[in-house]
Amino acid sequence: MRPEELFRKGWLALALVAGSLLTLARAAEPDAPSNATQAVLGPKIVPGDPASTLQRGLDFERKRNWASAIRLYEEALEQWPSRSEFSHRHLLCEMHYKVARRYQDRSFRDILLKLSRDKVMELYEELVDRIETHYVDKAALEPMIRRGYDNLEVALRDPNFLKLNAVSAEPSRITWLRQSLRLRRESLEVVTRDQARAEVLAACELGRQGLGISTAAIVLEFTYGACDVLDPYSSYLTPDKLDDMFSMIDGNFVGLGVELKQDELGLRLVGVIKDGPAADAGLKVGDKIIAVGPKSVKGLGLDEAAGLLQGNEGTQIVVTILSSDGTSRDIRLVRRHVEVASVAQAKIVDKASGVGYIQLTGFQKTSTEELDRAMQSLQRKGMRYLVLDLRGNPGGLLNVAVDIADRFVDRGVIVSTRGRAPGQTQVYRARPDLVYTMPMAVLIDRDSASASEILAGALKDLDRATIIGDHKSYGKGSVQSIFELRSVPAGLKLTTAQFYSPTGRPYSEQGVEPKILVKITAKPVSGSENGSAETAPTFEVGNPDEDRVLSRAITEASQQKSLTAR
Repeated sequence: MRPEELFRKGWLALALVAGSLLTLARAAEPDAPSNATQAVLGPKIVPGDPASTLQRGLDFERKRNWASAIRLYEEALEQWPSRSEFSHRHLLCEMHYKVARRYQDRSFRDILLKLSRDKVMELYEELVDRIETHYVDKAALEPMIRRGYDNLEVALRDPNFLKLNAVSAEPSRITWLRQSLRLRRESLEVVTRDQARAEVLAACELGRQGLGISTAAIVLEFTYGACDVLDPYSSYLTPDKLDDMFSMIDGNFVGLGVELKQDELGLRLVGVIKDGPAADAGLKVGDKIIAVGPKSVKGLGLDEAAGLLQGNEGTQIVVTILSSDGTSRDIRLVRRHVEVASVAQAKIVDKASGVGYIQLTGFQKTSTEELDRAMQSLQRKGMRYLVLDLRGNPGGLLNVAVDIADRFVDRGVIVSTRGRAPGQTQVYRARPDLVYTMPMAVLIDRDSASASEILAGALKDLDRATIIGDHKSYGKGSVQSIFELRSVPAGLKLTTAQFYSPTGRPYSEQGVEPKILVKITAKPVSGSENGSAETAPTFEVGNPDEDRVLSRAITEASQQKSLTAR
């Protein structure tokens, strides 16, 4: 599929920052944890000084608890940004984490690892061609090859990699191979595509000589390395991950209708989709899946455990559920299509001032239509002021963010994009017809990202809405295009442009600043983040009696009404 076809079909996607795949067919964990996952990972874990923090991180690493180590080092870098040891350990742990995750991916093991030498090289060369042609900046080949060698170095320390790929796993042979690869990396000089290909094939030959590793296993590490070195949002997509991406865009999944996080006892439910199989069976946020059929999921990796839950529509599965009260029970569920609504709540929150409230959790194909239905319903109920809640919204489709913004403004630039490839530099302007005219506020937080920032930023710069929140937005200012690869049934999520506010301000690293800053200390409990195991106090999002940011928006509406009446 050509990029222009992706544009026409609306498949130009903004990467999801800490986004969730709300289905038991896949694990709902990002490729690498980030600060945006704080709400589900719990309180900060940095000790009081750099030395003890580093020691704790190394303890996590020895236990191969990469997610906790990454989170610890991220928090350490926030506190001590100049300490290079934390950035080094953070990068190393991210690489370990990603290797472990891909070897938990069923489609990676069953499809990609079994590719022939010719087919996997065709895959690698197609991916590099896409990067050279469409990536937002000109990308040099040598750093891609260097990261491929780094990935191999890490993979040779991973037990799953060695178990599946190494004919001989004798320590002396592993040491010889690592040293040989390191020597090639140190003398690396790659400028042309032919030199890159030759380097990859040389690494394959060393892997064959040293441990009998297949060409596919080696080339795939260079494939991931080529993406990993670009930016945090570009990534190679296995067949299953590509299916997930399109399901996310469509808002339609086959599964059980929950969001999962790893737990020491198995899988913890942190979101249950209304009218899905799990919800219909009475499963609740906070419940834990401890077994699938006769197999315990305790100690399994997230993808591996969630993979046991995959299956075709109409098939049955028995899961053992541990409830919060400590009781366990077996439940039989039938996998089916689950529609994931992006409008999580729509209600009147203050009748006196006519304040309507809509919580938008994503920007997928159905979001504009969902928003229109919610708006019409609230208008029939007397809404005269809208509060649009984008807190925790990780983003989604660029064209949907533009369409929604266009319903509230009738003039000016909504967003502009700039990229190298044809069609990537665009200016999106408002059309003159105005659909909704009532005054409004937009709620944001540190996890409002990408498409959320396009919408909030446009409404702010065009003086259409009051932005209220406890923190500026995430600051993700890049556009990712999804490419289906010709060589294999897999994909590439590639940063192809940067986006800018109506005034030409970049969103990257800057985000959107609230006009009204509201200090809160509790953590939200709503939607995909319900039921997280927290010791900090929580509040119910959308409940004016508990939600201080929403309460402040209602006060703002009342004040505007008072001023208008004078």
